[in-house]
Amino acid sequence: MLLLSTRLFLIASTHLVEGYSKKIKITAPYIAKRCNVNSRALMPALRRLTQVSILKSQIGGREPGFILAREPSDISMYEIITALEGEFKMSSCRDIMDYVKCKIDNCNDCSIFQIMNKGIFQTINNLKNTTLSDHAGIK
Repeated sequence: MLLLSTRLFLIASTHLVEGYSKKIKITAPYIAKRCNVNSRALMPALRRLTQVSILKSQIGGREPGFILAREPSDISMYEIITALEGEFKMSSCRDIMDYVKCKIDNCNDCSIFQIMNKGIFQTINNLKNTTLSDHAGIK
């Protein structure tokens, strides 16, 4: 469901929260070693989150690495996942398979579509209400 780089970032994010609390930048190789993952697989997420100002990065110099751009308690899991994956959306059968002939005229009348949409809505609310601090276990 989620891209590998997104999953790896969610695992690695606890180290970035720790680095933020200590005011130190964390390098991708350090995170990769601590999480036992490949740093190349993690880099797309780190780059993207830098582009959308969730992370700050410094290449080279005395303190290379990444640090959160704001308080972990101000960054929701929803913000991170949508930055990396795009908006959550339930596609209708017709959107995916335009050749399908369904006897239900309106997808909103489809019980499966309604169930899946409700699940996505609940997931979005849960992710919006969960911060990086929550994820890292810091209150």
